[in-house]
Amino acid sequence: MSKSEIELITVASWEDRFAEGTARILADHSIRSAHVFCVDKFSAWSLESRKRVADATDERGVIYNEVELPSDKPVQAWTDAIVPTVNKIANNADVLVDVSTMPREVIWQVFWLLSRKNCSVRYVYHRPGGYGDWLSRDPGKPRLAYKMSGLSKLNDRTALVVLAGYDVDRVQHLVATYEPSITLLGLQKDSVDPQNADRMTQQRKAFEKDPTVHVFEIDAYSADHGEKSIREAIMANTNEQNLILTSMGPKLSAIALFKMHWGDESLGLVYLPANEFNKDYSHGIGDSVYGELSSSIRKE
Repeated sequence: MSKSEIELITVASWEDRFAEGTARILADHSIRSAHVFCVDKFSAWSLESRKRVADATDERGVIYNEVELPSDKPVQAWTDAIVPTVNKIANNADVLVDVSTMPREVIWQVFWLLSRKNCSVRYVYHRPGGYGDWLSRDPGKPRLAYKMSGLSKLNDRTALVVLAGYDVDRVQHLVATYEPSITLLGLQKDSVDPQNADRMTQQRKAFEKDPTVHVFEIDAYSADHGEKSIREAIMANTNEQNLILTSMGPKLSAIALFKMHWGDESLGLVYLPANEFNKDYSHGIGDSVYGELSSSIRKE
């Protein structure tokens, strides 16, 4: 992809890895345009980082296209921000999506639109150098992803697939909202990060007395981002239920869920917003994980 001009899509953040990750991308790839979504409620937090990115693109002659993204108005975000932005990109174009600081709902919608345009899509995830004590609090109302809400059978119960992250409260809130007949709780296995291991232990303890919750392990940093493990858990534990899937763990696991939906549109993707975020959630930048979306192609 680095041999031709590439369209970059990213979401602005106050986190170090937004500006530093963009600098890496500009150094390693021939970028034509940088399409930068700016979430409205965090615009003040990301102002300095956005200026750094705008200056860096200007120095390299890269077109900088900043688009405000309404955080609490998903339909307006779709019609006024996401669709017009992706429509600026030509069919069959080479596109790089930086998912590092991109809300999962936006990841799914951008991928959905780009896939319909037959674009050649790669993605990158810049891991942070380290994490803070918490990510988010005060979960909001879950919402099915626009255009990816699945196909429900009226007489069947709901099975919920949750790829858990650091926040136990968010998972509990989602389970309480949907009251599924079964919840498949995917926990990230990580032998390196003791903080992650502690959080996954907390997730297990929170649901260990609930017979409707079945725990399985995934590795979001593997080649398929845990897709095989998710499919095996679904096959082993569900039958006729309507399936709703969500990712709250490592960002790359959201890509596995998108690929599953793109191959089977009966699977619904749900996003759970939060009303409070920790400005010190992460610091620095770690390694960059690249991948391709080509395996998600679906015949229309």
